[in-house]
Amino acid sequence: MENIKAILNNIEIARKIKILFACETGSRAWGFPSPDSDYDVRFIYMHERDWYLSLSKQKDTVEFMDGTLDATGWDLKKSLGLLKKSNAPLIERFMSPIEYYEVQAFKAAFKKLVESYYSPVVVFYHHYSLAKKIWLELETSDAVKLKSYFYLTRSLLSCNWIIKEKSVLPMHMEGLMTQVDEEYRNWLRHLVNLKATKGERYLHPKDRILTSYAERLWSFIEQAKDNLGVNKLDTSLLNAFFLKTINEHAYNRTN
Repeated sequence: MENIKAILNNIEIARKIKILFACETGSRAWGFPSPDSDYDVRFIYMHERDWYLSLSKQKDTVEFMDGTLDATGWDLKKSLGLLKKSNAPLIERFMSPIEYYEVQAFKAAFKKLVESYYSPVVVFYHHYSLAKKIWLELETSDAVKLKSYFYLTRSLLSCNWIIKEKSVLPMHMEGLMTQVDEEYRNWLRHLVNLKATKGERYLHPKDRILTSYAERLWSFIEQAKDNLGVNKLDTSLLNAFFLKTINEHAYNRTN
């Protein structure tokens, strides 16, 4: 979609905000899109300085939908609060291979914070719970949406990565696949190519190779999941980053 940057600019003007970073998430950024996949744009923004001085609670998200475009933004302060909790979807955005916009050096500075506040156990259980849910759905089905297989596989590979590396996850499927054997990587690539030709509603027969490997991953994950790191860093770095960003990029539209 060629006009995403223009749409983001219009959102800035209409909502009186400043976008700091915008990227693609979902299947296009994960590396297994269908021809009719939506564009899932996610961004972090900030308000004018005085907005943060209000005593009343204010809306700290922005949503915009237009056809195949689904754009959602989180305010800077909200985003930093989520980072303190090692929020997996927020962290993932800064690993996206598809970027639409950033103010100077914002992404690099935020990624340093991600590395500081990354909690392997929190991100692990985010993916573990997703995998559990999808696995239960697939067990009783003879044919499933191909994207469900990819969601399951991506979550299992993420759990596998965290157990082995205890570090921030690659977002793209190819990065996660470096931890698995060549036969499985080749089969996944075959299914990626297949999904690129099928619509989102396509039902795929129960896949013996994927199911067998998923069972092996489950066995490994269940045995190893109790030795993960917890991050207990306080908010001092986040506070400093918030004030620095406000001082550098806050603005008043009346000026």
